[in-house]
Amino acid sequence: MAGANSVDYVVIALYALLMVRVGFYVLRFNRGAAEYFRGGNRIPWLVAGLSCFMAGFSAWTFTGAAGVAYRSGIAAIGLYIGNALSFLLGYFIFAKRWRRSRITTVMEYLSGRFNPATHQVFSWTTIVFQLFTSASTLFGLSLFVSSACGFPVTWTILGAGALIVFYCVLGGLWAVVVTDFLQASILMPFCLVLVVMSLARVGGVSGLVHSLPPEMKTLHVSGEFGWLYIASWTVMVSFGYNTSAMAQRYFSVDDERSARKIALLCCGLFFVGAFLWFIPPMAMRVVYPELPRMGLPNASEAAYAVASLTLLPHGLIGVMLAAMFSATMANLSAQFNVKSAILTKDVYQSLFRKSAGEHELLVVGWVTTFLIGGATTLIAVIMAASGQSVFQIMLTFNTLMSLAYGPPALLGLVVRRTPPWSGLASFVTGLILGMLGAFVYHWSLIQQVAIIVPASFGVFFVTMLWDQGDTPGRALLFRNLNTPVDVATELKDSADFTAPVFRFLSRTISFIGLLSLVLLFTVPPNQRITVIWFAALTVAVGGSLWFVRGTADPEKPTVDSNGLPLPAPLE
Repeated sequence: MAGANSVDYVVIALYALLMVRVGFYVLRFNRGAAEYFRGGNRIPWLVAGLSCFMAGFSAWTFTGAAGVAYRSGIAAIGLYIGNALSFLLGYFIFAKRWRRSRITTVMEYLSGRFNPATHQVFSWTTIVFQLFTSASTLFGLSLFVSSACGFPVTWTILGAGALIVFYCVLGGLWAVVVTDFLQASILMPFCLVLVVMSLARVGGVSGLVHSLPPEMKTLHVSGEFGWLYIASWTVMVSFGYNTSAMAQRYFSVDDERSARKIALLCCGLFFVGAFLWFIPPMAMRVVYPELPRMGLPNASEAAYAVASLTLLPHGLIGVMLAAMFSATMANLSAQFNVKSAILTKDVYQSLFRKSAGEHELLVVGWVTTFLIGGATTLIAVIMAASGQSVFQIMLTFNTLMSLAYGPPALLGLVVRRTPPWSGLASFVTGLILGMLGAFVYHWSLIQQVAIIVPASFGVFFVTMLWDQGDTPGRALLFRNLNTPVDVATELKDSADFTAPVFRFLSRTISFIGLLSLVLLFTVPPNQRITVIWFAALTVAVGGSLWFVRGTADPEKPTVDSNGLPLPAPLE
């Protein structure tokens, strides 16, 4: 099994420079807070969809989830099919309603649907708890990369954190979604190549199935990763994948049809990915019944890295490490932008500067993104120093927040007749029960879902007995929810950047594929076909994007040849 070498480090360095380039490129799209936090509702649905997909997983997919695949086999596939099913709720119900709400942040919606108190409690609680989730994600990435490369963990955290903060501060949501798209374009060809190499090593699909232990090919009703666990997981992620950063993608596109396309794309990608991502770690169970720990808390969590180091040539190992960065950076950048939007719109403007203009809010967005990123990086460094368990922290806080804010946030979109305090009552109920279950009674995921969800739903519906009719905010929200988005009228002053964005993506992704051919000079002859396949897949993705065009009237262009917005026409 090989280790990373100088060629891999060059690949990682080039990837970091690419992220910096993206930050400067999308800086031109941000004229105010609307573009910075929701892309001016002009982010192409394909870009937003891939960004949503990338934000749905992190380095945990390639470590914690890969460990589940190595130990338990098809259970990991079941978990990610649960992720796919959760996006069907978005497709049929929530994507359309989030777009029609016509908001900038999820917390802004809470103020209109419920009341300012609910808005503020959700805002501050979400920021505090998700700082720990984001920090554990960054720590997990850095622990893995430092183990594979021999870098100090603390310096890896600081370097990765600084890179993410840089392009998020510069570009806002545009930087998040464009870099996510690029990261997906690197990740998918790499995963396909590794799947083919893994199956070739173990004799194809039939050889893999025949060689796996029987317990890895069956699911029991109860027990670790049984049917009950997978069902509980699906319920939990359904709340997380239809609120917060995911909801932000839904209201960043032009209309509700595009929002539903995002949900359907994510559903399909998670369903296909459920099989592709976990073939390599299951193949490693056959090749290496006992895995080295590689510095990770659990040896099985190194399964994906071991597959890459065993089967791929140098250079593509660097792509693997870049893919690890990709997955985690997508998750973290989405969270940084969401929390910055909360601090800017829901705290600064709401409490201190109600008259703040778009440019002022843009500047505040830069500052708050920097502060959120800096705080996350600092907490990750503290976690590294204290030796905390990375993935248990991540799962604990994700479950806690998803089951606390998910029920009232989603129910408020579909149930009208509850009083302004119903959301806060449901949230507090879920939060108290979640904290007791996580930190006092140590409930399993099945117990948390079985206790917290019915309690939160019950409190929300019982409050209907005290409803006294619409408030102005609730009346406006549901009027918006029942009114289709008219793109021609509502976005007439917002430039359509689809064509220049996809030309940039096409050129960049094709360049990455062609540049990877340089690795042919550094790898042994028997591994050159692997490099060629990766390059061909990447160039094919890049080339296909050249033909994507926007929906704007070609006789009335909204951007110039450089992708800069043209002045709005005089009435």
